Amino acid sequence: MSIRGMASSSGSDLEESVKKTVADNPVVVYSKSWCPYSSEVKSLFKKLGVEPSVIELDELGAQGSQLQNVLEQLTGQRTVHNVFIGGKHIGGCTDTVELYQNGELESLLLDANAKSKEKLFVWLVSNQIPI
Repeated sequence: MSIRGMASSSGSDLEESVKKTVADNPVVVYSKSWCPYSSEVKSLFKKLGVEPSVIELDELGAQGSQLQNVLEQLTGQRTVHNVFIGGKHIGGCTDTVELYQNGELESLLLDANAKSKEKLFVWLVSNQIPI
């Protein structure tokens, strides 16, 4: 097999890996450990009582860079903090925070089974958010 064939096979394998990860987990964040936007979105999920599957691209060596390229091909988004909920690409930190501020994030999390209705109710009451 040529190097070009190996590279496309490897890219295809990474693409399938991303698709499987996104399909198998209610919330996935592709992140870099040092990125303040990535930290912000992970903190938001923690505040909401959601434990996303986090893939820190900067901790994967060369594969992290390759994954970032695959994510760009799949989503059209070059920035790293790629957020997926219920198998759907949400965007980055700004998009996720906007969904939260508009009150749409919680329903996405419920639909994805990332959060139970009971936990959401407790969170809403404890944060004095009208129901």
